Amino acid sequence: MLDLVKQAKLLDLPEGLPVQHQPFEKNDRPSRELRPDLVITVGAPGFPQAALVVEMQLRASAEKRPQLPRYVAATWLHYSCPVWVVVICPDQNTAGWAAGRIATELDTFHIDPIAIGPDRIPVVGRRQVPEAPHLAALSLMAHGQDPEVALGIVRGFADMPRPHSAFYYEHAYNIVAEALRTKLEEIVTTEWPVYSPFAKEHFGKGVAVGETQGEIKSLLAVLDVRGVTLDDVQREMVTECTDSTQILEWVRRAAFIDDAAELFV
Repeated sequence: MLDLVKQAKLLDLPEGLPVQHQPFEKNDRPSRELRPDLVITVGAPGFPQAALVVEMQLRASAEKRPQLPRYVAATWLHYSCPVWVVVICPDQNTAGWAAGRIATELDTFHIDPIAIGPDRIPVVGRRQVPEAPHLAALSLMAHGQDPEVALGIVRGFADMPRPHSAFYYEHAYNIVAEALRTKLEEIVTTEWPVYSPFAKEHFGKGVAVGETQGEIKSLLAVLDVRGVTLDDVQREMVTECTDSTQILEWVRRAAFIDDAAELFV
């Protein structure tokens, strides 16, 4: 993610410093919880020189705009360093919306988000996917309406060892627009026969499974890839859950956590 921002020449950040993904669920008491999609810090752990709040935004949202300055304020209060908001968008119209200045009720406090649209996200080919799977997921989001691009990226995911292949496909599937998901389902069920059980679980073809069972297996695969181990109580909470919305929220969190307890905050 940081490389993408640097390549777009949108920020001048120091080179050679460690970069960390940070679990970040705070609140602006006494009101609401704050859950940005991703927070990245640049610099030594505990002494960051910069922080990026990264949001995936599929469409313009009047509700989201006032949230972004709150994310910035909470992140600045927590890390005491400069903070930028980066908004990743699947189309130029959404990127144009995201790039606009956001004012607040405080006269001297506003933010200017850094918007990254398809023009700043490279097209990733099949051979590049195993080397840069996160970038491939973003490329699929931005350029997947081109059938050749979508097919190449999905085949690139299939070239990766399991469970990484299923994890990155699931990640990409979750961030693309709804219209593209149907195309991805068609590609997987025809081009990914070696993972036909995976396709059955996620897209309801073949063996019947419970409505949430595919989502739970996806969550467990993500945790496995991240090296996060659930204890018996935590695993029972996950496997017995029937709330699809809750499970998908856990999948989103699981992509960025290092400790199982952070999943249930």
